[in-house]
Amino acid sequence: MLKVLHTGDLHLGMMHTTRNYPEGLRQNLIKARLTTLARLVEEANQAACQLIIIAGDLFNSHNVPQELIRDAVRILDGFAGACVAVLPGNHDYYAELSILWQTFLAQAPEQIVLLAETRPYPLHDFGLDAVLYPAPCDRRHSATNRLGWLRELSEKPAARWHLGVAHGTVRGISPDLDDRYFPMEREELLHTGLQHWFLGHTHTRYPDVEQTEQGGFAYCGTPEPDGFACSHAGYAWLTTLHEDKVFNRALTVGQYRFIEKTLAIRDVAAVENYFAQIGGENVLVKLYLTGRLPQEEYQQRSVCLDRCAGQVAYLEYDDSSLNLELSPASITAEFPAGSFPHLLLTSLAEDGDQEALQLAYELVKKVKK
Repeated sequence: MLKVLHTGDLHLGMMHTTRNYPEGLRQNLIKARLTTLARLVEEANQAACQLIIIAGDLFNSHNVPQELIRDAVRILDGFAGACVAVLPGNHDYYAELSILWQTFLAQAPEQIVLLAETRPYPLHDFGLDAVLYPAPCDRRHSATNRLGWLRELSEKPAARWHLGVAHGTVRGISPDLDDRYFPMEREELLHTGLQHWFLGHTHTRYPDVEQTEQGGFAYCGTPEPDGFACSHAGYAWLTTLHEDKVFNRALTVGQYRFIEKTLAIRDVAAVENYFAQIGGENVLVKLYLTGRLPQEEYQQRSVCLDRCAGQVAYLEYDDSSLNLELSPASITAEFPAGSFPHLLLTSLAEDGDQEALQLAYELVKKVKK
């Protein structure tokens, strides 16, 4: 039996500048990625893993601070198992003269192996009867994957476990419309004759289940969500290879959670109830409000949303599709009694047809402009 913690796409050094986050929150998001790496090592130690595989994009770019590289190596050096194998991804692709990887290799102890070459990496010197077959990235984008060398390999080193590590997309599973991210085919992976492929690049896990005995290949997903397009809680796989099967169990390790939600409401209490369910200092929310509110609640909605914002780390909202619930009183307050808009809207309000009333109100407002 071989136990492996499978992770990737930590993107250490990501600066989170794509949104207007408060500076304190932005710094916390940056630090959280390193905290998650430490948690991954802790999880691997608790599970008595023999191997950690990082399937690309440990770093977000080549321009990360050298102190961050040293911190990452220090954390990985805390792994109590046999070996940590790190694959260069398309963000931290391998270049021989890269300061990133020069610094990394200069700091890394022997138990940390950089899978920078397209060749077998036997792990017998670490006490593991296993060989890794990597497909490292050597540039940011490529329409061709790095599996070709395996087809030319005449003989595999003797070992019990033959395991692939790759970074890129799998057609039909990972979005890659322009074939820019080292695209692979499902059959191509399965026909290599390896027992399992540890994949990185796609930030959601595959298969998307809590546990599975499906072997062949798996995406770990990012362990630390990086934005509203990444709505899960941050995952890694605890992979156990048995003689006749591969068992994957999901680990939830993310520090922050991003939630994008459309909420249809009839009163502001619905908003407060929603935040009471999801609220937390590490939750970021992008909220779209729809529906109708009575006049008093409609006018006070920003006060309610300000209260809710205090329950989470970050809130941005769009209430452009939230409408005032029209009533005879609100119509009289806005339009002179006896005017055509007043008569029309009052008649529709008395009929109780809210859809027709709302449509007529919007048309009247457009005409007034």
